Amino acid sequence: MPGKTHIVLSIVLALAFGFIVANASSSPHADSEEGAIFRAVFREVADRMVDDSLRAEGGVACLSIDPGGAPQSVSKEFLEGFGSRPVRRGAECERRPHGAVELATDRPAILIIAGPIDWVAEDEAWVSVEYFRTALESALRVYRVVRDESGWVCLGQIIQMAPA
Repeated sequence: MPGKTHIVLSIVLALAFGFIVANASSSPHADSEEGAIFRAVFREVADRMVDDSLRAEGGVACLSIDPGGAPQSVSKEFLEGFGSRPVRRGAECERRPHGAVELATDRPAILIIAGPIDWVAEDEAWVSVEYFRTALESALRVYRVVRDESGWVCLGQIIQMAPA
């Protein structure tokens, strides 16, 4: 019965396609190695960027991951590892001409997009990070993340200078 075989094959292909799309469009699993690297970078950058003036206005950091091609908002599960830090999913914020804002409250925000990861060694990764608070307060930086006995740790921004 070729008709039933065709239907079964169509269902299997549709399920496989759905699985691939769902996994390609989601942020790294919170417990994955990539998730740990991104979390280390976000903690470092958010702690530096959510300064006293932004905190005084009730501002937040909005997190997205760029695996290479298009930024994707982190999952709610991913945010659970940030404790009381004022972080939101990237999809909850918006870049506007006067500066980034949290959509639900219109409070000021800083958009932080991390990725892709550039593996330098088995225990070291460099991660590109773009942040945007306003047109004047925005940049693209590279951060160094290493694995030690406690897990993945962000050592800070890499400053590369041309030879004199």
